[in-house]
Amino acid sequence: MTQYLNPAAVGDYSGAGLSSGTATESLAFATGLAMDPTTLKRREDAVTIADEVRIAFENIDHILGEAGLSRRDVVKTTCYLRHDEHRFEFIPAFKDAFGDGPYPARCTFVVGLASDIRVQIDVIAVRPDAG
Repeated sequence: MTQYLNPAAVGDYSGAGLSSGTATESLAFATGLAMDPTTLKRREDAVTIADEVRIAFENIDHILGEAGLSRRDVVKTTCYLRHDEHRFEFIPAFKDAFGDGPYPARCTFVVGLASDIRVQIDVIAVRPDAG
């Protein structure tokens, strides 16, 4: 059974035709970004790349929390940056999000992103009891 994860703390993105995350019996998928769901623009408090990473992971925490999971259950991330020069601020901010580790597997791409956001992070988490 699929569970659609749309915590109020993240905002309502249904107008954009998406859910913030989904979960199955064994996996959860969540997307974090620092986008205002009303304006579909970067949030005003996302001044730096580190701010965007922090906000993205705060949103991921809310999404995973709705499925009974946490950041410690994340096994894979796919990270998107608007510009390659953002990676020099992105990497330490990403590491900070996981403290001393362990760190999940990560792919990082430089791509065009919707709106004016500079960072988007997708995660896959595994339920501990999934076998």
